[in-house]
Amino acid sequence: MITKIIPIEDLQQIFLETLLNKTDNVTKISDTSVLNGISYGIAKIAQKTIKDIAVVESRLFPDTAYGTYLDEIAQLKGVSPRQGALGSSVYLRIFATPGTQYVAGVHTFTGNSGIVFDLENTVTIPSFGYTYVKVRSQSTGLSCNVDALTINKVTPIPSGHLNVINEYSGVGGQDVENDILFRERIKREINLIARHTLSFLEHAFNKINPAVLRCFNYGFSEDNKIIIGILTVNGVDLTLVELNELIVKSEQYLSLNELKPYGVNNIGVELRNMDWQAVDISFRCDIDNSYDVDDVRKRVQVNINKELDYRYWTWDKKVEWDNLLEIVKNTPGIKYVVDNMFYPAVDITVNKYKLPRIRGFQMLDMSGNIIANHSGTLNPVYYPSTIDFWYQADVLATL
Repeated sequence: MITKIIPIEDLQQIFLETLLNKTDNVTKISDTSVLNGISYGIAKIAQKTIKDIAVVESRLFPDTAYGTYLDEIAQLKGVSPRQGALGSSVYLRIFATPGTQYVAGVHTFTGNSGIVFDLENTVTIPSFGYTYVKVRSQSTGLSCNVDALTINKVTPIPSGHLNVINEYSGVGGQDVENDILFRERIKREINLIARHTLSFLEHAFNKINPAVLRCFNYGFSEDNKIIIGILTVNGVDLTLVELNELIVKSEQYLSLNELKPYGVNNIGVELRNMDWQAVDISFRCDIDNSYDVDDVRKRVQVNINKELDYRYWTWDKKVEWDNLLEIVKNTPGIKYVVDNMFYPAVDITVNKYKLPRIRGFQMLDMSGNIIANHSGTLNPVYYPSTIDFWYQADVLATL
């Protein structure tokens, strides 16, 4: 807050110092004197006044407000209320007979956590027997951020299905928007004044769908429409219905270039979901026996999430492999990492109009054997004898 709460003793000293500077009739003030009592009373009133000013400031400035005070500031500034709970999303690795199909809206996935996940798109297993698919949770809240290696069941089981596992933890699930994120959104509300900018569209779309986090300019389509990429808070792709809802309800916020008035269907803007550039990670390491393997895996993934936080990602960045290597090396519980067996071993240039996201994650021992978890949901039987992503990137990708 701008106003600082001052102790009553300091306020009393300020009053007495001012009094002595203005008169020669008083030379000494004892603890039991009348002037000391007067100074204490004035200091007490001054302190209460400062407190009241600070309380008012907490309802005016987001930096010092919290809880219901932030809600009041948002209401005064016309910012949309706190966002509700959101579900999570995660990549699954599915092993099955080539040609096996998993249909969106039919097949669901679950595991130890009890959280049910839906496919975002229908997928068919390619010739080499496995693929990665993106799923979204049916429920919402922080509990949807499931740990790695906890999703291992599919319902109904299609003919040809062998195994499914999430090598990486689920991300994006959140409870009601916390004070930190809410405060940041309130502080950006001045962008509403800058009409027809990406920041303006972010706020406009967020009012319609609280899951919208960022907007990106994708240029123009073949039919000369402005393409806007939509990134959600939890990384989940918006459905066609949700994208259409954004277009219809945001009409009042779009310019004539974006929404042309010549006909009902003549819309000059096209909304697309953000494209992801998958990043696979594998490494050989020596883990201290005093540490829990599952805890070490979780810590590594949490730190990598911070490195590749798509909320702040810009297209001039790269996925720097040496940063990922250092994250793994500095994780408590890992004694040694084989540098020349770390994948990726080069910086990954993220394509324009895409954001990086971890898809595959394999933690191997020094001999190259996959390190299973305590619950046994990770079955090394379904992995190739050469597990490292070097083999998969160089050989399987060409099949």
